[in-house]
Amino acid sequence: MTPHYLGKDAPASWGGGGDEAEPGLLETPEQCQKDPGVLFELAGHGLAPGGRILQDLEGDLLQEQPRFVPRAGPCEVTPPSPGPAGCRPPAAAPYQHLAAEPAQMLQECGPATTRYCRNAQRPPACSDSGKVVMEGFEGAPRFVAYPRAFMVQSGTDAVLSCQITGDPRPSIFWEKDKIPIEPSGRYHVEAKGDLYSLLVSRATPQDSGLYICKAKNSVGETYAAATLKVEVGEPREEEGLLDSEAPAFLVAPSSIRACRGEDVMFTCRVSGQPCPVVQWEKDGHKLSDLFESSHFAVGQEPEDWHFLKLFGVRPPDGGVYVCRARSGSREALAAAVLLVEAQALPDRLPNGSPDDGPEPLGEQQHLRRHAAGQRMRPETWVPNGTVPARVPGAKAFTVSAGKHAKFRCYVTGKPKPEIIWQKDGEPLTPGRRHLIYEDREGYFILKVLYCKPQDQGLYVCTASNTAGQTISAVQLQVKEHRLRFQVQLEDVEVAEREDAVLECQVPLETIPTAWYLEDRELQPSHKYVMEEQGVVRRLTIRDARTDDDGIYLCQMKDKGRSIAEVSVRGVIVKRLPRKLDVMEGENAVFCVETREAVEGTCWSRDGLQLRESPCTVLKSFGRTHLLVLVHVTRQDAGIISFSVRESQTSSQLRVKCVKRDPPSAPVAAEMSVVESNAALLTWCPAPDAHLRAPSRYLLERREVSGGEWVQCLATDLPSRVRVLGDSVPREADYCFRICAANEHGRSSPVEFPGSVHLAPAARLERGLQDARVKDGEDAWFSLELSAAVHGTWFLNGARLSEEKEEAGSRCSVQCHGMEHSLLIRGVQRADSGAQVTFVSGSVRDSATLHVQAPQVCIAPVPEAERLREVLTGLPVLLECQVSPPDAPVGWLKDGEAVPLDDIIAVQAEGCVRRLLLRSAGPSDTGVYTCDAGDDAVSFVVTVTEAPVKIISSNEEAPHAYMIGQRVELWCQLSRPAAAVHWYKDGEEVEASETLVLEQEGALCRLVLPCAQPQDTGEFVCDAGGDSVFYTITVAEAPVRIISSNEEAPHAYMIGQRVELWCQLSRPAAAVHWYKDGEEVEASETLVLEQEGALCRLVLPCAQPQDTGEFVCDAGGDSVFYTVTVAAPSAHTTALPVAAASYLPLTPSYQCCKAGITLATGPGASRMEAVWHRVLVLLAPQVRIAPVPEAQQLQQVLAGLPMLLECQVSPPDAPVHWLKDGKAVLPTDVLAIHSEGCSQRLHISAAVPSDSGMYTCNAGDDAASFMVTVRGELPGECLSSCGAHPAPWLSPSMCLPAEAPVRIISSNKDAPHAYTAGQRVELWCQLSCLAAVVHWYKDGEEVEAGETLVLEQEGPLCRLVLPSARPQDTGDFVCDAGDASVSYHVSVAEPPVRILHPLQRSLMLLVQTLERVELRCELSVPDAPVRWFKDGLEVDETDNLLLVVEGAWRCLFIPRSSVEDTGEYICESKDEAISFDVKVSEPPVRILQPRRPIPVVTVSQGETVTLGCELSRADARVHWAKEGVRLEAGGSLVLEEEGAHRRLLIPMAQAEHSGKYICDATNDTVTFTVQVLDPLVRILERDALPTQRHCRAMEDLVLEVHLSHAHGEVKWYKDGEKVQDTGRVRLEEDGARRSLIVLGTTVRDAGEYLCDTGDDSIIFFVTVEVPEPPVTFVGSTCAAKHHCLVAGEDLVLACKLSQPDATVHWLRDGQEVQTA
Repeated sequence: MTPHYLGKDAPASWGGGGDEAEPGLLETPEQCQKDPGVLFELAGHGLAPGGRILQDLEGDLLQEQPRFVPRAGPCEVTPPSPGPAGCRPPAAAPYQHLAAEPAQMLQECGPATTRYCRNAQRPPACSDSGKVVMEGFEGAPRFVAYPRAFMVQSGTDAVLSCQITGDPRPSIFWEKDKIPIEPSGRYHVEAKGDLYSLLVSRATPQDSGLYICKAKNSVGETYAAATLKVEVGEPREEEGLLDSEAPAFLVAPSSIRACRGEDVMFTCRVSGQPCPVVQWEKDGHKLSDLFESSHFAVGQEPEDWHFLKLFGVRPPDGGVYVCRARSGSREALAAAVLLVEAQALPDRLPNGSPDDGPEPLGEQQHLRRHAAGQRMRPETWVPNGTVPARVPGAKAFTVSAGKHAKFRCYVTGKPKPEIIWQKDGEPLTPGRRHLIYEDREGYFILKVLYCKPQDQGLYVCTASNTAGQTISAVQLQVKEHRLRFQVQLEDVEVAEREDAVLECQVPLETIPTAWYLEDRELQPSHKYVMEEQGVVRRLTIRDARTDDDGIYLCQMKDKGRSIAEVSVRGVIVKRLPRKLDVMEGENAVFCVETREAVEGTCWSRDGLQLRESPCTVLKSFGRTHLLVLVHVTRQDAGIISFSVRESQTSSQLRVKCVKRDPPSAPVAAEMSVVESNAALLTWCPAPDAHLRAPSRYLLERREVSGGEWVQCLATDLPSRVRVLGDSVPREADYCFRICAANEHGRSSPVEFPGSVHLAPAARLERGLQDARVKDGEDAWFSLELSAAVHGTWFLNGARLSEEKEEAGSRCSVQCHGMEHSLLIRGVQRADSGAQVTFVSGSVRDSATLHVQAPQVCIAPVPEAERLREVLTGLPVLLECQVSPPDAPVGWLKDGEAVPLDDIIAVQAEGCVRRLLLRSAGPSDTGVYTCDAGDDAVSFVVTVTEAPVKIISSNEEAPHAYMIGQRVELWCQLSRPAAAVHWYKDGEEVEASETLVLEQEGALCRLVLPCAQPQDTGEFVCDAGGDSVFYTITVAEAPVRIISSNEEAPHAYMIGQRVELWCQLSRPAAAVHWYKDGEEVEASETLVLEQEGALCRLVLPCAQPQDTGEFVCDAGGDSVFYTVTVAAPSAHTTALPVAAASYLPLTPSYQCCKAGITLATGPGASRMEAVWHRVLVLLAPQVRIAPVPEAQQLQQVLAGLPMLLECQVSPPDAPVHWLKDGKAVLPTDVLAIHSEGCSQRLHISAAVPSDSGMYTCNAGDDAASFMVTVRGELPGECLSSCGAHPAPWLSPSMCLPAEAPVRIISSNKDAPHAYTAGQRVELWCQLSCLAAVVHWYKDGEEVEAGETLVLEQEGPLCRLVLPSARPQDTGDFVCDAGDASVSYHVSVAEPPVRILHPLQRSLMLLVQTLERVELRCELSVPDAPVRWFKDGLEVDETDNLLLVVEGAWRCLFIPRSSVEDTGEYICESKDEAISFDVKVSEPPVRILQPRRPIPVVTVSQGETVTLGCELSRADARVHWAKEGVRLEAGGSLVLEEEGAHRRLLIPMAQAEHSGKYICDATNDTVTFTVQVLDPLVRILERDALPTQRHCRAMEDLVLEVHLSHAHGEVKWYKDGEKVQDTGRVRLEEDGARRSLIVLGTTVRDAGEYLCDTGDDSIIFFVTVEVPEPPVTFVGSTCAAKHHCLVAGEDLVLACKLSQPDATVHWLRDGQEVQTA
């Protein structure tokens, strides 16, 4: 068992010397380099000391040089140096079978050590020094799991197992203490895959030792070791040992402090019978396992004195020494502590005086070598235990700054080696950040806590003893975080009770930081003040105490750390560790050092002071103060504190339990029933009883007919037992079973085969008593026997049947265990004197029945108690007083007998008769009568329903809906199936198709499947005693504009057609059109159209004044169009000149402007007779739109048509057509057309003479066309068609009869991509008027219909699709015979928009079991959608419905649960909407009690029951007391039954008083519990002699015994309180209280009262004072002689001391009689 020496600086996560809980798995060094935060093991590197094997000539005093035993993975191995000849191959075994072992080392660098063979593929490299450096080949054997050290009991099997990998498969060898193990006898070797094990059967103490597993293949070899310890089993107590005496220590060993090299002796004196056997151990180990035989001596001296002597002690000898004294199976322990100081250097203690106490334990590492007994070559010694500052080839490992580094070595050797840790050649001492100890597995550990950059360096472990020395080393590198503190923390030292301030600076102000005290994160409080000012981080520790001493860290989140040590100067120099973990049965050692030797120290556990005992050692050596808890148990766990003056330090001791198995079940269980009324049971112990020995066997019985198993016998004799009939409580058939048990538990039971009939012999314990009853009452006779047997009843000699009583039978025979009873119902006066007899075997007893006339009356009951009105569920108690007390009564309800069940109970207590309704219901309403025969009393009980409460509802949820949405209003009632009424705007509603009323248990709903605007209003759910209000608003869904040609360019020329359109989300919705802010109206120049959801504004002929901003307003949405109508820059108005007739030209003309004549005159030239009229310029601003150059320059072939066209504004402006400056007149082949703004000149068949410059003159503006006609016409054409003369000449030529039709222009090059519903217009202009064309789609001729319109106006042909559909997509062709034009039209589906809801992300909060409804409205009613939940497409189930309602898409979850929480997405082809649904449990309410009892008062020992009823059965509650959460266990019981929650305290004590809170998350209820002190009673007061008589001067003792030892009494004499004085004493001894009066006198007589507060007793005391002796006053006692003459009177007189004294006169000895 490992002692735990703990110093002041052990961190909370390390247990000190014990086996601590490490923060992570130990990893290989390579992993440690990748993750510097993990702990790593020491990578050993050996320096071969070149030692010599030394043999001890005495043979038994063997010494073994220390060595590092392999336990880990790849590392370097340095074998013993063979000399300068070269490298010695590693084939030599590292363990020599010799008397002593050479000074060599097998390093540990991880879990094992690997050696590589000379025949490996890569031979090891040799250095000049002879060191072989091995590298980790992948094929070399490697330990994956290692054998572990453990301990077993003698006689049990021990298994050592490990897991090894290697390629090729390695060969496995086992050794014990350097001797190879051959698999035979008790040793068995097994291999399963790469798992290898060694089984030691029935281990004995000789099997204890060091076991080594070797693995070897062609690549290399590796080793691992484990220690096995076999303990001797405890001897059994001898049977029949009657005069034994438990061992006891008369004188315990004393703790000792010694210097290195001194001899030490522990002595003790032990008593016991038989003579105890004494054994000594150190730190749980046998001395022979630790020391060589020459280092210690154990002996015994006369008078039971025992001693242990240690020669030349060394620091490793320090520890806890335990002396065990065993006598039989009983044992006693005593412990002492040995402290070994290293001898101080000359400059350490100038005066050489040890009076100031020892050096701190941490400084004891500065040790000088003990030279005595050294037998070693000089070159193997390293002076002063130092090593070179640098070891060649030492492996380097990296750890992050602020993390821990762990080094460990496993060293063997005898004597036990001394370990010195060094860094860069300087010895290390334990401190706040350096822990040095040995764990329970024998590893020597060095831990460097919270590494800093200055911790980098070479760490060396030096192990030495008198046989030699060896070392192991590793290079530690500390890696700092790339983001560091600008200013690091600095170490601080403050005096106790002062404030300590730590300050650092971070790189950036925004970086968060956290403060830690070692591994505990600190929180801001009055104790710890944390400040942040820019980049400065400051921690102030207020009122620093000893336990505030430690390591503090400031850490940036996921970044670097800054570390500082805080030293608190005070009386205590070395404090206790914060935590200590030990195994049960180990020793726990606590050490504290003070600044100087002090007195008045105190050790305590959980506030209770510890005292010296055999298992508790308290010792102070000057400034060092020790507490040792020997063989700790679970009861030793707690807070260990050391205090001196005002300073204190504490540690939490935690005891880990060792699990042990109970014994195995016995075997060969048999039952013999040969003997009558008895059974002989035999069995045998389990085969492994020597491994798990039972301490006793437990026998249990049970009736064959059923029942529980009852323990009837416990024995330690593992053989047989005889069970007699008198041992059972009742006559029956019994079966038996047996199990083995010890202190670790019991085995499974083994049942004996068969059964036995057993009957006890009965005796009369309580006889029959005469019964005296009233006429008509029941007579009850009962008796009790000593055993449960059958018996027979007789009434007046007639036997009564034992069978089940028949209907109407007067007599009822019952038997309950050992009690037999007879009930005679309704006895009559004639039954008086009847004889009742009971007979059972030899038992016979009789009694007489006496019948008296009854006189029963019932006391008046107040009217308030007779008229009772209660709520449903509450109890009802009806009570009346009846005399005589035993008078029978009957309870009636409405004239009928009250049936008794679980709800209704009838009670009779003395004169009181009660009827209790535990939970009243409406059916319990009525008149209850207590009928006593001659008297009766009635109670009128009215039970009313408790008001229904509304527990929860969705009242607070928003209730704003759109038309068509589902509306659901719900509320949960406190009582299922309670009637509710729903109201809207004050009027009760009724269920219909549009309004559904539902009720499921306590849940009520009002559902509007499809909300309408008229549903807006206030809804109320009225539950009678409670109501809830909902305000509902239903609005129409806003009309949205789905699509439009808003984005299209809207730049037009005067006279062009303008069409503005948009598609609405709802057909027939009203829209308003606006231009520049003013609403427009339909007219001839502005057409408003609406077809379903499509709305249009059409300008047939655009004018400049139409330029502006047009708006289509649909109410909730609008679209804007910017329209521009362009015109030529010049404003000219030309009035057309019409030829009225070919009349002669008038030789004068007149010009006017605005009605004013401008000029008249003759001289007009004459080509034709033209009539000139007076021109009036009405519109001076005429414009001709620019004509493209391609149309201005035209070349045509002769015979083909020619068309000249231009756009003029205003449309009615007159124009003149000129050719080469001359006016052109219409002819048969030349036509001039005016259509709106369009002005055309058309020649049906051009001839070369038509070539020239054509001008369209509008007065202020003009447009010119250059026409060239090529080609000659055939001569016959003139005669065939009648050639027309030139427009300005007489006709001179004619054209062909049929010219080919050409397509002059079309909109085929315009984009023809449309959306369904849009208008499609295809047009082309022909070369000749009224030419016949045919339209085709995809090769088939089309015909006009409702969906396709064919138009032709002159040479302009159109195909119009008023409302395009997707099936209209295709190729359209316009065929004019000689020419054709093609159009590719594509009509796409309209985009599917989500019209409602408008938001694209919604959150929906619902409670479980509520209906979840997700709805969205689409712009296209038949468009498909897909629903997703958390990214996965959902399918329809019973509880998830996907519904289509016109344009609405719905997802319904009728009864939601928490699993339905998630993100739901409805996705169309163009848009998606998400619903974040969160389903939460409904709030838990506490229904009962609404108003708990103010104070629950109980007495100590009674059961406290606190309960409540929840609104939901599956809800969880938490119980707390005074803010501390309570858990089941110990004295608390937590129960759950449906919706009821209870807290029970079975045995209430005073500490259970306080406030208890039941927290149901959403509701709480508080109970106040008051546990009264138990009543202090005076026991056996009736037996106390209250009349006391004593004689004067005697001592008077008045004594009472109380029911509780802590009760207080007060004594009074004659009404005055008695005080404790010298003569009157008041004494207490446990529960006894005494009043003692010493030397009583007459004044002490009187009345004495002993008062406990709850009870009292009076003693009457009389004091007898003896009367004083009667003496003769004045008499000298001398005889007086009187001489008288005869006849004289003789008078003899005397004076007495008491007047009333009686005297006797004597004469010559005879009494004188009166005459």
